Amino acid sequence: MNLDNLNKQELQDLLKDLSLYKKLISQVWNRWKEIFSHAKEWKNKFLVEYFPNIEKEFVLEESKKIFEKIFSQKNLKEEEIILVENKKILWWMKIFFNDDMVDMSFLRIQNLIKK
Repeated sequence: MNLDNLNKQELQDLLKDLSLYKKLISQVWNRWKEIFSHAKEWKNKFLVEYFPNIEKEFVLEESKKIFEKIFSQKNLKEEEIILVENKKILWWMKIFFNDDMVDMSFLRIQNLIKK
């Protein structure tokens, strides 16, 4: 493609496309690095975000049940599960297994009711 032969509108369209490409590459690249690091180590990612007022022991107990029933991950050890407090989650938790997620928060129910 010779840029000298393009008119102003074609150059503007090309600039928009290149800007979008750059943005997408940066987003995908950041996500790719995270996924690749887990795949390279052959480790699964077990993440639980929960509302801060819930006791950690309860969160661990319930998340193990959910990992077993929904994701078929049995006999998880407590140190394998990453617990993260999240005040934006209204009463309950979100369970992440690699790229999959189960939203068990009150916020999800509230959003469904609004629709």
